[in-house]
Amino acid sequence: MRFVGTLLQALAAAVAVLFTVDLGVRAWFPSLPRFDDNFSAAYLRRSLVPANIDGRIVFAGDSALWGYKLSPQDAAVTRLRAGGMPVVNLSYEGGSAPNTYALLKLMFAAGAKPRAVVFNVNSKEFNEADSAYRTLYPAVEQLAWPLLSAGDRALLHPTQPDTIDARIDRFLGRYWTLYGMRVDVREQLFGAVDAATALQTFQHQLSGETQREADAHRPTPDRFLGTYDLSPLDESNVGVVFLKRTLALLRAQHVAGYAILTPTNHALLHDYIDVPEYRHNLDFLTKIATRGGARVLDYDRAFATSDFIDNDHLTAAGNVKLAAMLRRDLRTDP
Repeated sequence: MRFVGTLLQALAAAVAVLFTVDLGVRAWFPSLPRFDDNFSAAYLRRSLVPANIDGRIVFAGDSALWGYKLSPQDAAVTRLRAGGMPVVNLSYEGGSAPNTYALLKLMFAAGAKPRAVVFNVNSKEFNEADSAYRTLYPAVEQLAWPLLSAGDRALLHPTQPDTIDARIDRFLGRYWTLYGMRVDVREQLFGAVDAATALQTFQHQLSGETQREADAHRPTPDRFLGTYDLSPLDESNVGVVFLKRTLALLRAQHVAGYAILTPTNHALLHDYIDVPEYRHNLDFLTKIATRGGARVLDYDRAFATSDFIDNDHLTAAGNVKLAAMLRRDLRTDP
């Protein structure tokens, strides 16, 4: 009996420690300027509460608005916030029209009321070969799937397993903060998904391997062959369907929408996209966004090739220019 009593005391002490640590994580974990590379469903849920969103301008886009290959402070949205504009960056790598729709469904279901939503319309993501054409980011899928209609889900390819293990993982992630945000905690501690990755990155930087890899992967036009599908877009395109549903959702919530035509490196991609078919598709998307009530910001040709890292991601200097353009256009709303 004494052994059982001691065991129960130890168990109670362990639970108390875990509970205390969990409270500490909730209180300590910072509100980040943008999502981490591998943000969790727990962190996403925390980010969408009304206190973080209400009255602000929400950016819900892909890696182009997230700030690909840049530190958070160099991203255009972070620069806007530093300049006093009330913005929230909910963009992430792997965004697309279905992802924007699912994210906004989550945000509105949480009761949040932004001043406006800015999202990008990236023509490459309307290509059936794009990785995000029919898939949602894992954390977004985990939370948003139950909110989607049968018609929404029929257009998407789920990636989350529905095994017992997966259900237990989702349950623990929802009610045990430290467990649910383990990926985010590791990224804050190590600047990477784990200590081993951080150490490897540091070693590569010291050895010059990082620079050699960058030099070996400098963008050339042929790397993007097939990235942009120039087939005429129509109502059956999944990206078009979800763009329309996003616009309808914003109208239903009485929230202003801004659709950015993603800056594109035309000098790099000249042979592939400087053709009438490309412009026809952009015009098609522009008409949909305009008819849906959004203000279209056409930045497709607004940047020089020196402003790009690759086909559609801007350098730090390019993001300075993007921030200035957004500041101008968001403040001149009619």
